[in-house]
Amino acid sequence: MSNIMMPFILLFGVCICSGQDIFFINHLIENDQEVYRPFTNEPITGKVYRSFNDRIIESKFVGNVKRSYKEGSWTRWWENGSKKIHGKYNNGIKEGFWHEWDEKGFLRFESLYYKGNVIQLKNCLVDTCDSIWIQDKFRIKF
Repeated sequence: MSNIMMPFILLFGVCICSGQDIFFINHLIENDQEVYRPFTNEPITGKVYRSFNDRIIESKFVGNVKRSYKEGSWTRWWENGSKKIHGKYNNGIKEGFWHEWDEKGFLRFESLYYKGNVIQLKNCLVDTCDSIWIQDKFRIKF
């Protein structure tokens, strides 16, 4: 069996065993809060992954969707496979700290969301972006 087919077979096996549907963001319609099937606008529930044009880069987990709403931890990826954006959704609404990296992996922006609204935005090139340290040391409740 080729090395290229192995990730797809493993992903297919996870789908069957977990009872959750698996989708690829490359083949879905997405807006800020929701993800759904193209043409039919059918709602989806399951795990969302991103595939890449470069077959050497394995598919990466993006996030979970419940009734088409983004839920929990959500990560976007650059075409080179490095992390682009990471944060959390609660019923399709951004909550807490969100981080954005450039294609080389350098942290560029940090946003703090409350009920989907930005309450703080930092440019990490000129400001100290230390939210990860803050989250580790203190319990933040929204």
